[in-house]
Amino acid sequence: MAAPMVRHARFAKMSQRYEQEQGENAKRIKALRLELKKSEGQRMDVDTFLETVRRYTNATEITQRMVAELIDHIDVYHAEKQDGVTTQHITIYYNCIGTFSVPDRRKIPAEEITMGTRKGVAVSYSRSRIAV
Repeated sequence: MAAPMVRHARFAKMSQRYEQEQGENAKRIKALRLELKKSEGQRMDVDTFLETVRRYTNATEITQRMVAELIDHIDVYHAEKQDGVTTQHITIYYNCIGTFSVPDRRKIPAEEITMGTRKGVAVSYSRSRIAV
């Protein structure tokens, strides 16, 4: 007589554990689906951005339309003068992808990352806030 009661208690305990596990799995599935959906959305954003960039690959000048399509906004920080050199940090937020880091300038030839914009002004991309 005790054996059926023990089996019933075991079954109830296993059944409860199973139900709990099913609930946890359902939560995990929901979270993973949300993460997958977010990831797919980001991929589409990157694809859209790359498509826009490819349209302007051979452009010889920057137009207002290009800026509007490519750039969301730009944060401009206060200019700092250090050892006679004025530097100003800016952060460009691109549409669809946000910001990105320019590779280490020491690994890229200087002529690829520095350009003169007008007399006495040069733009240099660097990871730090100190211009070269």
